[in-house]
Amino acid sequence: MRRDAGASGASPADATAEAKRLAIGFTLALIAGWVDAIGFIEVGQLYLSFMSGNTTQLGLAIAASADVRILRAGGVIASFFLGAFAGTLLADAAGRFRLPLVLAVEFALVCAAIALTALRPGFAALLPITVAMGMQNVLRQQVGRADVGKTFVTGALFSAGQSLARALTGRAPRVEWLAFLATWIAFVLGAAGGAYVLHRTSFAATLYATASALAVVALATTPARDAGDQETGG
Repeated sequence: MRRDAGASGASPADATAEAKRLAIGFTLALIAGWVDAIGFIEVGQLYLSFMSGNTTQLGLAIAASADVRILRAGGVIASFFLGAFAGTLLADAAGRFRLPLVLAVEFALVCAAIALTALRPGFAALLPITVAMGMQNVLRQQVGRADVGKTFVTGALFSAGQSLARALTGRAPRVEWLAFLATWIAFVLGAAGGAYVLHRTSFAATLYATASALAVVALATTPARDAGDQETGG
């Protein structure tokens, strides 16, 4: 039986770095859940970060020949694709500043959605948020062998179950499955929080909260000037 990979050989600095990456990944998943809930309620059964659900909605719309629903689902999916493309280019070029820089662009996109919503509320005003969610996936964090912080959680839930099974047979670290599960829990908490706040305040308030959270994480992950060439956030 293998030794637990997390039981030995990790320095305090490594443990601190992993804890920081887990916290970042947890926060990003929470933001994604928040955005998905408010988008689903406001856009009409379409998600702003969960493209599997939107792909199913697109298929249903095609089967029903529902032109408006086809255009809306296709628009959201295309916006997410654009965000993934642009976010990858930006992150690859930004080096150790990839986390704060991509988050800063996400912040700007959410602010654009706030402005567009104020001018003309509607579906199109929320597409910048979907672009932001596509970009956010390039910031996923590596915690041990766990990939956390994505804006979709089907894989995280599967990986948690798979990792737990392998931990029981000594083929994975005993606590690795918890890192995957943390992403799923964060997403659920974000969705619950977004829906709760939306029902008790306003859509604008939820968007301001989203922008504020992105700004805080961007500032918190900005590398110190004396950090050398070490990349923040893994």
